[in-house]
Amino acid sequence: MINDCKKILVLGCKGCVTVCNVGGLKEVEILASSLKIARKKDEKPIEIDEKVIERQCDPEYIELIRDTVGTYDAIVSMACGVGPQFLSETYSDQKFYPAVNTTFFGGAIQHGIWEERCAGCGSCIIHDFDGMC
Repeated sequence: MINDCKKILVLGCKGCVTVCNVGGLKEVEILASSLKIARKKDEKPIEIDEKVIERQCDPEYIELIRDTVGTYDAIVSMACGVGPQFLSETYSDQKFYPAVNTTFFGGAIQHGIWEERCAGCGSCIIHDFDGMC
């Protein structure tokens, strides 16, 4: 998705994806490093900045990147699927790319083990099925 981009921001989130180990500071650093290595190997220069904000699903926090958002060819969002949507709505002139493929909403059943608990269908009837989605 960002193959032709020369300057990108890898933008993490301190919300749910940090707890799930898919989009916090550590993961932002790993993705940025991996992209730099891949581009160096292909002899395609890239400038990558890394930033993590409190939540990408909250307008008050995505407002904090307003001064720099337009300086990038692309911004890679490491939030759930809500992050790139909120970012795109707020900064319609900027291109945002998802780095996380959100497949469900769930909870931790053991340390590091997540289980789907909600499909996010918008027609919740769990009260008819003993609390099961």
